[in-house]
Amino acid sequence: AGGGARGAGTVGAVQVDDALVHRWAERPIDRVTITRMLASGENATPERLVVIAQHVHRELTVRLARRLLDLQTLPYVVVINPNIQRVFGLYERAFARLVDCPKVVNISQDQQFVELVKELVAEGVQVVPWLAKGVQDASRKVPASQLNLNRFMSDMIMSRISRRVIAEQFIALHEQRDGYIGVICKDMSPADAVRRVAPEAQATCQRTYGVQPPEVVVEGGEGMTCSYLPTHLDYILFENLKNALRAVVEHGMESRELGQRLPPVRVLIAKGKHDMSIRISDQGGGVPREAREKIFDFGFSTVRHQGGSAEDGFQNTFSIDSSVVKTSPMAGLGFGLPTSRLYAQYFGGDVTLSSMEGYGSDVLIRIDHLGSTEEFEDYDGFDIWKLLRTSADAGGREAGRGHTLEEALKFRPRMETHAYPEGVGGKI
Repeated sequence: AGGGARGAGTVGAVQVDDALVHRWAERPIDRVTITRMLASGENATPERLVVIAQHVHRELTVRLARRLLDLQTLPYVVVINPNIQRVFGLYERAFARLVDCPKVVNISQDQQFVELVKELVAEGVQVVPWLAKGVQDASRKVPASQLNLNRFMSDMIMSRISRRVIAEQFIALHEQRDGYIGVICKDMSPADAVRRVAPEAQATCQRTYGVQPPEVVVEGGEGMTCSYLPTHLDYILFENLKNALRAVVEHGMESRELGQRLPPVRVLIAKGKHDMSIRISDQGGGVPREAREKIFDFGFSTVRHQGGSAEDGFQNTFSIDSSVVKTSPMAGLGFGLPTSRLYAQYFGGDVTLSSMEGYGSDVLIRIDHLGSTEEFEDYDGFDIWKLLRTSADAGGREAGRGHTLEEALKFRPRMETHAYPEGVGGKI
């Protein structure tokens, strides 16, 4: 699966045809917002859940089809990697199961579809480690600048976030709990989230360094709430608190201040007209100038206490699913900060860093508390696939738009013409 000319492939007992993938991929995506998710899930009757199931069925199928095409636009050296093949195969199987699933038209079928979606979510746990290992292997053969590693991982993980939000919202609507509509907490308190996550980050810090971790002090935020996904904010907070705690401890080690009380990590929370903002401030010595531009790149890490260079970020990579708060190691993977930023950006927020070298850093987490921002989805590989196919059909140049193959490749720097042999990516 993946790479090379393909008309149809078999996945288990199900045949997956390229033309079918193409037809699904060309259908439009219905971008979600928190507000729409709340409205569609509120007071969801069994009959309403049937309608939601039809929408989820369509969205997951379209988004998986587009991701399959995106994977097919990768350079040949990446496509043939065994780990990338595993991802491609997993996505093909998921697509085949969704296509083979009949349209949900009654409550009984809705329950069956819930179980299918649960299985697909569980099967996807290893996707990110496979992707990371596959790209790491490929980067040994092709310069990282040609692979455009950061863009590829950002695209893949952001797409995965989108599918998991849709799938987990659907599952949770069948398991309602007080104060929630699906996975969205109607009155989520960022201050409570910090107090919930901080002990986990501190415990991880203590296990790693064997010293009493810095205190986490929450300033402001009492009574401030918004409708948001607690699992997303928990992940964002955990990764950034963990990073701040690590910086303070390592700076203390370097300045021989571990015998003294380490300065606390301070978390300030504020709510404005549009944004809920969370500032995490540490006195961990700051980020060196040469690292600041790379701090949000996948595979880059400023960790100093482990062996290997800071760029050894793909070693022992981990799942970024809902259990990440309990399973993530302390640092050194180069995944925490960029992934936390993607989670924030997904619904219109962001994570930014300001650093004063020699003193400490401030991380500003911003989320859109209005809930009206559409999800951020970027299928640039699908756009390239369309240009390449049209270019080939038009004899090398798209009528009326003037896109040649080389011009199309400019949209995705990781695609190099010398690494894209004829036939790779199926029938273009």
